[in-house]
Amino acid sequence: FLSQIANTTLRWEEVASVNIGLDFELFNRRLRGTVDVYDKKTSDLFQSTPVSAINSVTSLNANTGNLSNRGVDFTLNWNVIQSDDPDGFNLELTTVGNFNETELSDLPSEEGEIIGTGRNGGKLFEYYVLRYAGVNPANGNLLFLTADGDVTENPDADTDRVWLGKNIFPDWQGSFGFNMDYKGFFLTTQFNYVVGVDRFDNDLAGFQNPNNIGQFRSSRDLFRAWTPDNRVTDIPSYDATNRDAFASTRFLREADYVRLRFAQIGYDFPTRALENTGISRLRIFGNAENLFTWSKWRGFDAEAQDNTSRLYPTPRTLSVGFELGF
Repeated sequence: FLSQIANTTLRWEEVASVNIGLDFELFNRRLRGTVDVYDKKTSDLFQSTPVSAINSVTSLNANTGNLSNRGVDFTLNWNVIQSDDPDGFNLELTTVGNFNETELSDLPSEEGEIIGTGRNGGKLFEYYVLRYAGVNPANGNLLFLTADGDVTENPDADTDRVWLGKNIFPDWQGSFGFNMDYKGFFLTTQFNYVVGVDRFDNDLAGFQNPNNIGQFRSSRDLFRAWTPDNRVTDIPSYDATNRDAFASTRFLREADYVRLRFAQIGYDFPTRALENTGISRLRIFGNAENLFTWSKWRGFDAEAQDNTSRLYPTPRTLSVGFELGF
């Protein structure tokens, strides 16, 4: 059977970009960094384009529309304390970051939008969905907003969905940390951060679904569910008539986070302590990976790259080691 229509006009996307960069060193190289501002435009995007269902399919892979990426990359290294004594105290701060914004244009539709891709002047893969408005204290049903902002229990999925100005890609991302040493002891850290990410927390949706009680693990949030004696709450009634009827922003959450990605602490034995041992170098250390994460995200892992549920979270790893030189 026909699975897709051939498109003999497919071609490579075209990319044009411009960037201006600055490298700098100040205060006898104690402060070093780079800044790079860029503007990148991709034309003839390879993407799925809607076509009339009379063709037996509703979409066709084609080269349509343009995408702009504008932003800035930066790095910074600052020797805050730099001792002339080999055993003195030293402290260096480091940071790496990126800010990026996307904008679509020339999408091939009368409305200037393609559901699942975005709209002209909007972000790539911008969410287009019903807006959740809470729980009706009168009966425990879910409340939503119409396109005009009115509250209703029964929105129209065709006319009341709106573009939210949010997507899964971060506005800011990068890392920062410090390197410190004193009399052979050393400590190194790296924190990763992501800002401006919005994702559907499908794991939380499962934990708050009363249909899963008795089959899977559930959240204690269900104790707050609406009842005639508990009318002001954020959890709908177990038997809300519209609980599973509409896809909405109910579980669309900020996925911003700061994570202690890596930390190492240890001691580097001085050469004089190793004399007559046959060892030229001895270094012991302990490592910690993904030790702490600060985030509003309640699902398994704020770092996941899509809206898929039940993904194995990034593991927390502790290890110890040593280095020997002869």
